[in-house]
Amino acid sequence: MVKLKIAYKLLIFIIILILLSSILFGSASYFIFEGNLIESRRLEAESFLDLASEELKNPLYFYGLGEIYKDLLYSSELGEIKSIIQNIKKNPNVESVYILSPDGKVITDGTSENEFYNQFLEDDFSKKSRQYDEELFEIKGDVLQISTPVVITEKIGTIRCDFSLKELNQVLTNLIITIATIGIVINGVVIVMGIIISRSISKPIIQLRDAAQKIGEGNLDTEIKIKSRDELGELASAFNQMTNDLKTSRAEIEKYSKELEKILKQKDEFIGQLGHDLKNPLTPIVGLLPIIMEQEKDPEIKEDLRVIVHHVKYMKNLVLKTLQLARLRSSNIKFDIQNINLLQVIKNVLESQQLLLKENNIKVENNVNDKIFVMADKLRVTELLNNLITNAVKYTSEGGSIITLDAKKDRGFVTVSIEDNGIGMTKEQLSHIFDEFYKADESRHDLDSSGLGLSICKRIVEKHGGRIWVESPGKGKGSTFYFTLKLGDEKIIKDI
Repeated sequence: MVKLKIAYKLLIFIIILILLSSILFGSASYFIFEGNLIESRRLEAESFLDLASEELKNPLYFYGLGEIYKDLLYSSELGEIKSIIQNIKKNPNVESVYILSPDGKVITDGTSENEFYNQFLEDDFSKKSRQYDEELFEIKGDVLQISTPVVITEKIGTIRCDFSLKELNQVLTNLIITIATIGIVINGVVIVMGIIISRSISKPIIQLRDAAQKIGEGNLDTEIKIKSRDELGELASAFNQMTNDLKTSRAEIEKYSKELEKILKQKDEFIGQLGHDLKNPLTPIVGLLPIIMEQEKDPEIKEDLRVIVHHVKYMKNLVLKTLQLARLRSSNIKFDIQNINLLQVIKNVLESQQLLLKENNIKVENNVNDKIFVMADKLRVTELLNNLITNAVKYTSEGGSIITLDAKKDRGFVTVSIEDNGIGMTKEQLSHIFDEFYKADESRHDLDSSGLGLSICKRIVEKHGGRIWVESPGKGKGSTFYFTLKLGDEKIIKDI
């Protein structure tokens, strides 16, 4: 889709606005001028007819007395009437003039032939003028038709005159051409000015856009040079100030980041060294204590030794898990990524966990398809599944439970789910479940749990380029752990 630049948008808006204004102004000017011209022509015609009406009152009165004056067609009175008509016809805009009797018949048209004498004019305007004893006018095409009654004490006749409007129409045509010419010139000037103005407005906006793109790419040395004393100038100034603040903030963040990296490195080194220092003396203790406990005959001492052995094993497990988590944080750790069948790995894990599942009366529903392959380190995924299944077993309800495993393909990844109907979790617990040394149920003083298992799971999944999360409707309603791994290539593997 083609993007329309803001300069063109402004220009189009200006052009449309000017065109509409020109059309409205031109139309209004035309109609006003046309009305004024027609009104002036009508007033001109009225003045002619009013004057003629006064001059016609005396001869027309005697001519219109009755039948005895029909023979006076060429009498002095009729000659006087014709003279008055000839004076009216001297106006170049007059096309025709008729003097009508009170009943509407033509007395004379001012010509020697007088062909319409004693006849009714049958056009619509003439019919209308016979019906009304008042001045009438009507425009028909290029002709202004007007009639004026001649009244002394009553109507004694009517003057009917047709004025040509051709000259007026020519004036209006010239007016249209003039308005159009002026409009074109004005529009041309406005368009040129619009281009200049729109570019002056869009140029700093384009500068701001380009600067924002550069800043988005990380170039905080970008400066916008807009010196205008308006809103755009203020925006540019605020933009430059924001860039300077970002530079300062980035410098501080980089400083703190380096310090944090240093602290984390020192922490990992400390944990690693501490783990090794604790692991070394714990190894012989773990090996010797069971032998001593076996040789001890006193039941009370033997029970004390059993408790000590249990705690020492917990300490060793905690040390090993801590060392493992520290190694997973290291950028130097390498995973052996292979195309592995997910169902095969899950079956191996369930087989190794068979005794634990049986002891806790837990049933497993495995809905994973045998055609799903993932790109992963087989040993790490095995450890991941072991931790999640062990966690599900640990927090199941007493009296048995069901664990459901499933996997779905989703846009280049496989989403694996492990669902239980155990004790569930609150929103607070969900937000901390992957924190180091966090235990969802603090009331359980379980020495078999280090609080690092789910942290290790999170690190394994993230090292594979996936993500892990957990959902729970609430306490007592079970939990479902999800994690994603990159989708592998399908193969046919027998004996899965």
